[in-house]
Amino acid sequence: MKILVLLLSICPTLTTFAQTPENPLRPQAFIRIDRVGGTTANSFFVFTTSDRHYTVREDGLVESDYAELRRRRTFQMRMGRSGRLERLYIAEFQDDLLLAYEVTEGSSGLAYVARLDQKARKFRWITPFSGINLGPGLIEDGAAYVTAQNFLAKLDLQTGDFIWQSEVKQKSAPVFAEFVLPEINGERVTFRENGQ
Repeated sequence: MKILVLLLSICPTLTTFAQTPENPLRPQAFIRIDRVGGTTANSFFVFTTSDRHYTVREDGLVESDYAELRRRRTFQMRMGRSGRLERLYIAEFQDDLLLAYEVTEGSSGLAYVARLDQKARKFRWITPFSGINLGPGLIEDGAAYVTAQNFLAKLDLQTGDFIWQSEVKQKSAPVFAEFVLPEINGERVTFRENGQ
């Protein structure tokens, strides 16, 4: 198992947030949503947030409805040219929905992190990056740590801009296939390879 540790003190931050007893800042993990159905065109992802139900088709068409009213609305996720939704992670952040998802196109892939205003069903921002094997993300202090094969990054959740990003290249060892949930300990962030 390979482990990468980054010191937060060497990575610039755009904003800082004060932790108070009224506003404790604890890391929050993205939740992986499993696919319903096989890996066919009929597969989809289903989940519920604090007040909405969502169904996401493999082509990125999203149907949402209020948990109590059952009023349905649809909108489209950004998917690239002819991509297919491969992995989906979600988290709620300041009443918005964060989506981290991987889109495959043959042997290549593209990943996105997006912030959705749930009431308006409009994206505040969408940040794409090249990556397959999208790993689980972690939210702390208004930022998200995201991973994909050979890729690590910290993303500002207000703007969608990368605070920092790094490609992990190795000369003698095989490339990282997938990371597990990052771990934060003080000023260190540890990224561990999934040992599956």
